[in-house]
Amino acid sequence: MDIPLPPLEAPPLPPPMDIPLPPLPEVPLPPPVDIPLPPPAGIPPLPPLSGRPTVPRQKKQLPWLIPGTAVILAAGAGASFYLHTENKALEEQTARQEEHAEHLRKNTADLSEKRSFLLQKQNDAGKLNQSKLLKAEENARLLVTLQKKKKEVEQLRLQYKLLQAEQSAANKRIDALKQKLAEKARCKEAPRVHPINPPCLETDACLRQTAIAYLKARKQGNASALSRHFAPDCNYQYANNREVPNEMVMNNIRELWEKWPQRSYRLLKVAYRDNHVELIYIYKYADQRNHSIQGYAKEKWETNSAGQIIHWREELHPGTSPAESAGYRLVPLNIK
Repeated sequence: MDIPLPPLEAPPLPPPMDIPLPPLPEVPLPPPVDIPLPPPAGIPPLPPLSGRPTVPRQKKQLPWLIPGTAVILAAGAGASFYLHTENKALEEQTARQEEHAEHLRKNTADLSEKRSFLLQKQNDAGKLNQSKLLKAEENARLLVTLQKKKKEVEQLRLQYKLLQAEQSAANKRIDALKQKLAEKARCKEAPRVHPINPPCLETDACLRQTAIAYLKARKQGNASALSRHFAPDCNYQYANNREVPNEMVMNNIRELWEKWPQRSYRLLKVAYRDNHVELIYIYKYADQRNHSIQGYAKEKWETNSAGQIIHWREELHPGTSPAESAGYRLVPLNIK
């Protein structure tokens, strides 16, 4: 952007100078002649005198005209010298002013260039400040996000510690169960030479009474009586075919009783082979809204030497009665 130049001040006029006129020289008057004097340098020649004939009176005036003319000529020469000097001084002053004006123009151009440079710097500084502000805002947002992430990491760390504690407790329980199983394996009875349930009338009567008592306990919801039919640990179908404690088996059966508070059973068959026993019966269940179901069930037991169930499975047949397994001894139910 161009800066306007300041107006130039008019040069001060020189003070009036009183130039003393030089004293007129003592010039001897020549004899009066009629020859005209040549004009001095720088002064136009005087107009010729009219062609009137000179008279003696004009000749009488010549003695005082010559000194006046000399005075006038000297004054004109002084004025001409003064004007020449003033013109020369004015020319020098004008040259200095032009130099000063050129210097001012150069300074103005330099200032304009510096101003443009400073404006560019100012714009760059503004952009830099804006960028710094944006970065500061972004850093503030990142700091907030980082604090949230730290809290989440801390929560995850606490959850991880809790999971580690639970896993450690589970490992301890697993080790205890393994040790218990190992002790049970060591304490297992030696295989018997004779079967647990030899096929005879005494075994038939015993298993028939066991089946009747078992179904009666299930019908009446007698948990203590039913619990005695199961071993302390039983491989139970509804525990994902795993060996679980007696209490877990009873809990599952209690859930069935709560769902179907009215129950009835009719024993159809009892069959066995060694320590494997099968019960086939008709069941009928009803809930509190009188919704009922019925069908045939076949329970498969594996018992220990005390006659307690150590392996329990169940098959449900809604339409027809299932048959006992091949090779099993069928217990007559009409014998007391």
